[in-house]
Amino acid sequence: MAGGRNDRAIADALQAMAQAIGNLNQRPEIDWLERFQRNNPPSFRRGYNSDGAADWIFEIEKIFQAMGCPLIQKVTLAVFMLSGEAGIWWQGALQRMMAVGTQVNWDNFKRLFLEKYFPRDVRHKKQVEFLELKQGENSVAEYVTKFEDLVRFCPMYDGVNNEEDKCVKFMSGLRLEIKQVFNYQGITHYHELVNKCRVYDEDNRARVTHYKSGGPMRNIKFGPANKNKPYTKF
Repeated sequence: MAGGRNDRAIADALQAMAQAIGNLNQRPEIDWLERFQRNNPPSFRRGYNSDGAADWIFEIEKIFQAMGCPLIQKVTLAVFMLSGEAGIWWQGALQRMMAVGTQVNWDNFKRLFLEKYFPRDVRHKKQVEFLELKQGENSVAEYVTKFEDLVRFCPMYDGVNNEEDKCVKFMSGLRLEIKQVFNYQGITHYHELVNKCRVYDEDNRARVTHYKSGGPMRNIKFGPANKNKPYTKF
């Protein structure tokens, strides 16, 4: 009998815990909307705007992650920020999804949204631009900005599991004099590699600026132009 009472008490406790968790997950939609709006989500209203569409999805997902948004609320909150032509597009897209039985979830919303406002041919151009990206005459900091803006369009280089490949791609685009310094150090952590390259580049640029602005080597002349020749010609 004692064992039966204990089993019943445990079962009741587990049921109470499950009910409490269920209550937390069933918070009113208006509460999630208020929390969402406190993060100042961007709106989207324009027509064809490939960069803006990708940036909008990125910012919205960043807010979802920060607020711990449940999956079931994401579409509702995201479409709240659509207006103008984009809002009209979503009304039609929603009707088509329901007509063919497509599940209205976040993955399907993103797929349809990006097909509309960030078409495949534009995405492919971004991928090619990333694969061909070189530092050139830019600073490492400027190169990093462009690199990180484009890498999100190439999933094979983005993400925690692809960090070593990301380092290899980053290294391949550096100027030769910087690449030679770090190429054989075997750095496989992206942010460590970026910081070391950036500091090295900034130090080099500061050194060049120092010499050009009157550093100790400014007035030294080499070769035939040197008037103080160490020999006499006969």
